[in-house]
Amino acid sequence: MTRTQDLNTVIGKDCSCNQSPTLRAKLISVGKHKSILQVTATMYSRAQWNNIYVGKKFTLDTSTVHNMYFF
Repeated sequence: MTRTQDLNTVIGKDCSCNQSPTLRAKLISVGKHKSILQVTATMYSRAQWNNIYVGKKFTLDTSTVHNMYFF
């Protein structure tokens, strides 16, 4: 399977994401080179103020997103 095929199986699921202000994001769509993610709520009680960013969308390289979900 290719990276995009792998990622299509996890659309809508969240995972740890260092580029997200809450350190959590869910995959919205997958492209050949770029993917779109959406910030989800933090799981850390001391960082609840970051939840103001929940719902904000951002892009990352598809190869980076693949590593977030599968490695």
